[in-house]
Amino acid sequence: MRKQVLGPCCILRIQTWDDEAFVPPAVEDILGVAWPKRTGLVARGRADVIYVGPTDWLVLWADADAGALLMHLDVALEGSTFRATNVSQALVRIQLDGTEMRDLLAKECSLDLHPPLFPPGRSARTRFAGMPVIVRCIGTSTFELIVTQSYTDYLLAWLEDAKLEFETPA
Repeated sequence: MRKQVLGPCCILRIQTWDDEAFVPPAVEDILGVAWPKRTGLVARGRADVIYVGPTDWLVLWADADAGALLMHLDVALEGSTFRATNVSQALVRIQLDGTEMRDLLAKECSLDLHPPLFPPGRSARTRFAGMPVIVRCIGTSTFELIVTQSYTDYLLAWLEDAKLEFETPA
């Protein structure tokens, strides 16, 4: 198993209080992505947009400076029920890779991670080792965990301990 805390990027949370509202087309133009309309889907473009749950999305933007993007989105969202908030400092992304990843993650969360049910491009909010986590499948054996920054050390220690079960003795 390889694990890596990913470097800084801009993470925005976009929410609406109207569960029947559609995101303004200008937002899709800015992010270069077709807005995901079903919980658990991830849309990829200039930004990745994760549909976390009804009325709640995370936007992952490679540039760590959220200021300009947030300003453009505020203009695009004006007059709508949507609002964008910078949560870059509150969340950490941890990438995991290895053939045993699905089994390791299944040890401590209630998601069915079998490939046909949780293929690349899927995500889910769940509890993992007692923490609220967003699990995102990036590739067949590559996952990203998005967790509140205060849980990072605990999650990394848990993963380090859990991987021992999957290592072959020398």
